[in-house]
Amino acid sequence: MDGRPETSARACVRGSDRVTSVWSAGFGGQEKISDREWALPNTVDSLWAAAGVWMSDKSGFRSAESRDRYLAVYDRVRSLSPVPDAAHDVATEFGIVRVYQHGPAGGIPLVLLHCFWATSAMWAEHIPALVGEFTVYTVDLLGQPGASLQTKSMTTADHCARCINETLDGLGVNGVHLVGHSYGGWTAAQTAGRMPERLASVTLIEPCNTVARLSANFWRTGVLLLLPGAERKERTIAELLGRPASGSLLDSVMQLVMAAGSAFVSFGTPFPRFIPDSLLRSVDVPVQVLLAGNTIHDSAKGIERMRRVVPSWNHRLWPHSSHMLPCEEVAEVSAGIRNFARQHTAR
Repeated sequence: MDGRPETSARACVRGSDRVTSVWSAGFGGQEKISDREWALPNTVDSLWAAAGVWMSDKSGFRSAESRDRYLAVYDRVRSLSPVPDAAHDVATEFGIVRVYQHGPAGGIPLVLLHCFWATSAMWAEHIPALVGEFTVYTVDLLGQPGASLQTKSMTTADHCARCINETLDGLGVNGVHLVGHSYGGWTAAQTAGRMPERLASVTLIEPCNTVARLSANFWRTGVLLLLPGAERKERTIAELLGRPASGSLLDSVMQLVMAAGSAFVSFGTPFPRFIPDSLLRSVDVPVQVLLAGNTIHDSAKGIERMRRVVPSWNHRLWPHSSHMLPCEEVAEVSAGIRNFARQHTAR
């Protein structure tokens, strides 16, 4: 779909028979994760898989009604973003990826990957600051609630990297400045380490389990997201991400995440296993990491590790900000993204 289309999630379903059939095909079953992947306790993997299979219908949502309720919130929060110049439904091995394009085709591509369950809507306040210099693409990650439609589970980090690479290929973009927050940051790092051919630079914003391990507090509270119970999920999300000012973009994004916690119960993406030194060292594109001090990992340990393992990586710390750094420090984070991408754009 191109040329200022209708961009609601329902428009994606109505738009073609092939896309509509994806809702019926649904998500594939969880496969065994390779023993070569960085190990996590088996109980975490089991809970992750069980939460996705135990309660969901084949669409990944609890029911058709819960899906419709979620999509109403999604469309409302998405409407806070500038109207895109185009919306693309990109076919990949794992399903159809919804991408919103802001700016003309053929511009310098800057691709934004959201944090877990936040969807492309989280970037609404960044787009105006970036679109004058770049063509900005915001992605709804597969395996999560939003307008992308998954047909096959992604069970390894390599699957995630392949999906992003196939999405970039489908968009026809090269020299990409890839930006990811939290789970999106982990995905961006995996893509940079495994399939960097289309990338010009990478910005990781509070990437989970990438430069620092998830904290004990995350494990105490975050594992509750993998268990049934909408109210429990809502309390857990608030404890992890905070309670933003009423009416703010972050408040709207949190409402969207809460709606997902109540409606969406299928995990079609792998748990973000801690990235080993070897993969970080293998990244051969410029990287900057933007970190917060009040967050889900020990950022000081992450900075120490980068200095030891990948000393060429740039980093910056906001000591009083939370894991939702890009929604709290919009102007400074946008400037950091823009300046780093500008520095590493081929002229």
